[in-house]
Amino acid sequence: MDAVADIKGRLDIVDIVSEYIPLKPGGSGAFKANCPFHQERTPSFYVSRPRQSWHCFGCDTGGDLISFVMKIEGMEFREALEHLAQKAGVTLPAFDGEKASQKKRIHEVNELAMKFFKQTLETSPEAQVAREYVKRRGLDDLTVDLFGIGFAPDSWDALSKALAAKGVTETEMLNAGVVAKSDRGPGVYDRFRGRIMFPIADVHGNIVGFTGRILTDDKKEAKYVNTPETSAYRKSAVLYGLDKAKGEIRRQDLAVITEGNMDVVGSHQFNVANVVAASGTALTSEQLALLKRFTTNLAIAFDQDSAGNAATLRGLDLARAQDFNIKIITLPPDAGKDPDEAVRKDPQLWRDAIKNAVSIMEWIYRNAFRNRHAEKPEDKKLISRDVLMEIKRIADPVERDHWIKKLSKDLDVSEGALREALEKTRNQAPKAQTQTAANAETEEPLSKEKPSPLEQQVFAVLISRYDLFKQGIETEQVVPGDFRDPLFASLYAKLVSAYGAGEVAPDPIAAGQAIRPPASLGPDEATIFDALAFTAEREFQGWTLDQLKRELNTGLAKLRHEQVARKRQDLEQQMREAERLGDQERIAELTRLFQSLR
Repeated sequence: MDAVADIKGRLDIVDIVSEYIPLKPGGSGAFKANCPFHQERTPSFYVSRPRQSWHCFGCDTGGDLISFVMKIEGMEFREALEHLAQKAGVTLPAFDGEKASQKKRIHEVNELAMKFFKQTLETSPEAQVAREYVKRRGLDDLTVDLFGIGFAPDSWDALSKALAAKGVTETEMLNAGVVAKSDRGPGVYDRFRGRIMFPIADVHGNIVGFTGRILTDDKKEAKYVNTPETSAYRKSAVLYGLDKAKGEIRRQDLAVITEGNMDVVGSHQFNVANVVAASGTALTSEQLALLKRFTTNLAIAFDQDSAGNAATLRGLDLARAQDFNIKIITLPPDAGKDPDEAVRKDPQLWRDAIKNAVSIMEWIYRNAFRNRHAEKPEDKKLISRDVLMEIKRIADPVERDHWIKKLSKDLDVSEGALREALEKTRNQAPKAQTQTAANAETEEPLSKEKPSPLEQQVFAVLISRYDLFKQGIETEQVVPGDFRDPLFASLYAKLVSAYGAGEVAPDPIAAGQAIRPPASLGPDEATIFDALAFTAEREFQGWTLDQLKRELNTGLAKLRHEQVARKRQDLEQQMREAERLGDQERIAELTRLFQSLR
């Protein structure tokens, strides 16, 4: 038995899902709940114990226990497998051993460092000034513990000695980035000294690095010192607090992006828990990919000092190019300079600011007038340049006209002059937008037409009872050609072949039971079968065989009527083309075919 099968054999999907959401009995070994992946009032999320699978009829997704953990935890396949293997007591085969081992060791070293910093903050006499700072910033004990906040003593070797006592080598300390090589000879020295320490975790809660903040306003020292790039930590691929915020981000379907660590810490302390920090950088494609696991809706709070700078706008362009819905948060003047101040002054101020976030267009419009004078010709030019660059992105002509009229009024210039200036910017499309358009021209369409609800209903009836399905095989009442969708046709053909050849498991299926999926199904076919099986359980539970037969006959009649209608429509189109070409022989042939379909 391979590792995946071993894990599935030892774990029950109902137990795994129940760790995340409460399940209620749904009949026939099934359980139901409100879907954790989208907002809904009535349950459309089902878990089947007999099939060890889940499916949501609301967002039309499903799978096994591995896919559930991947989706709800935002994990890749290997990560989900390791997570479940630990629960099941299964040892996975080696995977990229050396690299994975080094990364894991960095996590372990950082975890030891975090514990050292926390212990120092709690007990060291030298940390009294740090404890006063924490108290002054309004952090309670629960929040300090939740975020693992600590203190690095003002020493060149306190941490390195403590780690060495735990069996950590200098090479491992260097790999983790908690020490640096001495330039005065052999040995290493502590990278963080005399600073409040904020551990940085990846999306799964592994400590990958640190940010250290000075406690004084000494201009000679950097305010913040960060862990350098390591094999476990890249600043562009981490969002501070995402490991703690991901559940609430998914529940609210909104991620609030701030700039500072304290903005995140303060927000979480006051139960605004869908907040993360980009740590002073413009959003990167890697950070956006992380967020997309949980939501496509962003509300971004910028410090006024950075609002409108090139890096900020590039980050917004990148997010829009990846189809995020973006709003910009602006704090009211009396709320303080950043979200941390606002939430400590009055948590409702921060909640209202998030609720009242505005569109990018509105934000750019307001920002274009900031620190400029609309009556000055040079400022008029700068304001119109910034606003028109955004107006040209707007596809809807009515919305575009609205902003041109508003800008005309606020700048006291003619609409004609603005439209002329807008025309001149047409060839200056932003790079991200141009790239997106290029991708749209070269990539294949992402989605195909879904099978009709009628096809799904007919298939679900068929597999709801073994005796009904067996009768369909023996009488050829249903054939693969009845299904227009190629995956449905392929799935039915494989089921017919498997049950006809006796491929399915040796224990016989009782006449009143649903059929089981054969091992020969491919991944796509198995997913479809599972969704149809859930539909059968939900729609036809308790139906008699006669009721199911009537439902099947009615559905098949409708399917075949639709097929004839499509064929007639196709023949009519071919006849019009033959008439245009004057091809009498072709017209006669098509007419005969058309009449045979009556």
